[in-house]
Amino acid sequence: MKSANYVIFDILGIKSRGGGISFGFTENVVCEINRDPFIAQIMVNADISNATFSLHDSLEITNKNATQIVSYLYSFLGSMMVSLLKNSSRYSNAVLKPVIRLSAIHFSKTNKIRMEFTENISIRESVSFQCQLCDGAAILKGWVEDATALNYKNKQDRYDILFLLLQSGNKIQKYMAMYAYLSSLVREISSNHHVRQKDVVQYVMDNCPKTGIQVVPSPSTRPGAKPTDMDDQFTSLRNKIGHPSDIKNLVSVSEADINGLASIICCAIEDVAL
Repeated sequence: MKSANYVIFDILGIKSRGGGISFGFTENVVCEINRDPFIAQIMVNADISNATFSLHDSLEITNKNATQIVSYLYSFLGSMMVSLLKNSSRYSNAVLKPVIRLSAIHFSKTNKIRMEFTENISIRESVSFQCQLCDGAAILKGWVEDATALNYKNKQDRYDILFLLLQSGNKIQKYMAMYAYLSSLVREISSNHHVRQKDVVQYVMDNCPKTGIQVVPSPSTRPGAKPTDMDDQFTSLRNKIGHPSDIKNLVSVSEADINGLASIICCAIEDVAL
């Protein structure tokens, strides 16, 4: 049940508005939160178009701490969106371009608090398909558990880069930019200025199991690679795009390719030292 104090955020980029495949739940899902200083409950709509944060009724909200509370909720929902990307193997074919936006604030005893925002969204009519998952409550609980454990605030700039890259409408450009970003993160993790592609391959192979992605190895096409060297599916696709063997046959990039690569990038951001 919604408390007297609540904040609602719109979640854009999950519910399909411009065609393609989206995913959702069979019904609105709720997760009770334990031992959080502000949040008592989170409800996410079935179509994952908004999230409502119900706050503790005992929480004293003032003009001084209202901004801090909303900022905290922004970060918490941002962490949930990271978990959504990292654990996308269940809905790998969905278009995932998460953007969060403040929608409404209701603080019962502080009517003088006002926070204004504007919106401009272009909506096109198109054919779309939605995959409904019947275990929405369990999925939301997983997002919340990840959010409480994730060091999102201290690495928000890196996550923001990932979210920005996902907004691109050109799948091939998006994929190549995301792979380049992963390479830079692996270089940062290893503290080595000369990270080789095989180092990225090893990182991907080591971290696929953490995201539920199955590694699909193939013989490496890297210059100087040994006959026994193998590439993961993300590196193999990157090399097919960057070094096409037949320019007449265009290489295609699927939403599953992009979402899988985003999952590995989430792992890499977590592994970067503060």
